[in-house]
Amino acid sequence: MEFFNPQKFLHLVIICNCLGIGSSFSFTPSPQTRPRPSNFRLCASTASSSSPSVSSLSASNGTLPNNGKHQQQKQKNKIDDNDDLSSPLSLGFDQLSSVMGGSGRAKLIWKLLRQGIDPLDDQYYNAEEEQIIEELGKKAIRKYEMNFKGTIESQISRVSNVQVAADGTTKLLIKLHQDGLEVETVLIPWDDRQSSTLCVSSQVGCRQGCTFCMTGRMGKLRSLTADEILSQVFHAVRFTSASASSSSIACYPIDNVVFMGMGEPADNVEAVTRVARILVDSNQFQLAPRRVTISTVGLSPQSFLQLGQAPAVLAWSVHASQDDLRRQLVPTTKYSMVELREGLIQALQKRSRRLQSIMLEVTLLDAINDSVEDAHHLADFCLPIIEQVPNTKLVINVIPWNDISASSGPAALYNKPSPERVLRYQKTLVEERGMRCLIRTTRGDDESAACGQLATKKTNTADQTTQIIQ
Repeated sequence: MEFFNPQKFLHLVIICNCLGIGSSFSFTPSPQTRPRPSNFRLCASTASSSSPSVSSLSASNGTLPNNGKHQQQKQKNKIDDNDDLSSPLSLGFDQLSSVMGGSGRAKLIWKLLRQGIDPLDDQYYNAEEEQIIEELGKKAIRKYEMNFKGTIESQISRVSNVQVAADGTTKLLIKLHQDGLEVETVLIPWDDRQSSTLCVSSQVGCRQGCTFCMTGRMGKLRSLTADEILSQVFHAVRFTSASASSSSIACYPIDNVVFMGMGEPADNVEAVTRVARILVDSNQFQLAPRRVTISTVGLSPQSFLQLGQAPAVLAWSVHASQDDLRRQLVPTTKYSMVELREGLIQALQKRSRRLQSIMLEVTLLDAINDSVEDAHHLADFCLPIIEQVPNTKLVINVIPWNDISASSGPAALYNKPSPERVLRYQKTLVEERGMRCLIRTTRGDDESAACGQLATKKTNTADQTTQIIQ
């Protein structure tokens, strides 16, 4: 029996944030070398319907001052000063339509944003984009600039470094405008389907403290705003656009976005849910909900219900189904696995049939959680999910641990399981228990920076720049 068929299951294999690094280069695409946008737009299927607006914004802040037509026109073009409009990325489409004075203008703006083009940054224009700007008109551009005040790079974030592994896996280091902290977002190209998976971060660091993960060792510095998360998608699209003509880099259109980068999405539910809605909106990033995956360690039973409101597939980082072992690997665990499972089941039952699938992720550690007994215990643990959510498609995703070179703490004693032990674990689940089980493909590991090995930290410099820990 064939235990792992990458051609059949590749669309289910998802890579987390901590991926490899290779040659570095500066990211300065020019209008002369930049390909036409039709070659590199987000290529996933369009969502069937527009998602609801996240919130509503008023078009004015009350009574207009009685000081002339010019002042009234200025007030008409500008929304409430109390509203934080750093960029159009995190606005619902209806909100942006209200700000811009019509859905037609909003659609043109999103036609640019989907291609990684900022309406205020003309260094990336080509003939087709200039035509869109001309169609928008100078009045609309002035209104846009009045409300958003600057480019995404000047107001939200910018790419501070790009590193490419031998297999084409590309890590973008994103510097945040708010405080100079940095996060990683990772592009994983798939040659067989000519598209890429994008792995985004939801926080700077993580407070869950998983003992096998370098990100967990750095702690949580802060959560990202919806704008900061979406800017990672914007920069990734721009990067694929600028690099599509380079024969040395395999940059394909993005057709999957996964929340498996730095941070715990359940610790930042509001922003993550807002981002998911914008990713799948048919007027915005146009991804199908099944092409967006949110991975959580499962903070509480309620956290599954909260994340279940997002139009995305859920993944649960289980790592161990036995309570004692789970608390050893994820020290912040406060609930029993049965309690967490019940929360997951309730969340899945409330979802549409197309979003009732679930992926359970297990990082395998040699002689700790990779035995045949561990596999059987996990299979038993999964049965109530399958029985109580009849439409679910449950997949177990096995991740052989990657050494994080820890000199202290539990990770200093961890080892990567042998391929034989990993295959035996998978065989037990597949052949003996009838489970779907995949082994996660390792990508970008040529510089010993695979899954779980990446983190950033503040330095003592004035602008709080970050460094990569390998």
